[in-house]
Amino acid sequence: MSDLEKPDEPLIEVGRYPRRSQARLRALVLAAGQWAYRLKRDGQDWVLLVEAPARAAALQELAAFEAEEEERPKPSPAGQDEKISTVSLYVTAWILSAFFMAQRFGPPRWEDSGVAESRAILKGEWWRTITALTLHADPPHLIANLVTGLLFAAFLLPRLGTGLTWLCIVISGALGNAINAWGYRGETHDSIGASTACFGALGILVGLELTARLRDIHGRSLWQLVLPVGAGLALLAYLGVGDEGKNIDYMAHCWGFLAGGAMGALSAAFRVRERTPPAAQPLAATAAIALVAGAWLLALQ
Repeated sequence: MSDLEKPDEPLIEVGRYPRRSQARLRALVLAAGQWAYRLKRDGQDWVLLVEAPARAAALQELAAFEAEEEERPKPSPAGQDEKISTVSLYVTAWILSAFFMAQRFGPPRWEDSGVAESRAILKGEWWRTITALTLHADPPHLIANLVTGLLFAAFLLPRLGTGLTWLCIVISGALGNAINAWGYRGETHDSIGASTACFGALGILVGLELTARLRDIHGRSLWQLVLPVGAGLALLAYLGVGDEGKNIDYMAHCWGFLAGGAMGALSAAFRVRERTPPAAQPLAATAAIALVAGAWLLALQ
């Protein structure tokens, strides 16, 4: 049934709503029940009217609809279905600082066992792809990685949740180092630093955003699709590519960025965040810690 044109009975108000969309939704409920209705504007409100004989049945139907609406779980904005804490940022900063102190004042074996040496990695010492992420050449190197890495991680936390964020960052850094070792196969190449994981985090952000925009490609311009990729590449070029004479392993940065981009795109495509219950986030965080701890246990054995 549509809006009443020439009612045969007096019209009675059965609902008043601040937005037209709310009124139209309730009107559709009445139309499904074969009751004629009329919508009219009254000041700032939209009023839903029916003929007097239908008032009781219409009110009952609307009450049932409102009850269903109350029971229906409200969809939360993406990334907001759990309280996101920034404590992990401080914990990560403390852990990396502790590793740096151990590296600086501990025996040389500490760094020798953890460096991402290409020949050793390709011979099976895969744990070096992870241990190298916790080592740094000097305080400026550590500080630079803390600033960029924690900034990118802070943007990821509401998109993936705490546990998934750190697990993905560790894995993207490890993959970047592994691919980098393969790129330097046949020659000796050493690499240390969390930079690969930092740019892995940047790549995850780009992959997430690009995939989200591709989902809603209708009505989007090519520029809106290119923008996240361009922004990510610009940051990579500005922060992660430099003179090799300054000991900047730009290839590791690029591989970390690409590995992270693939992880972000897959996470968004398969809606990993939405399908991961909040209770699983601590498990993912534990897995990230276990990867680092396990890698060091293997390195120092």
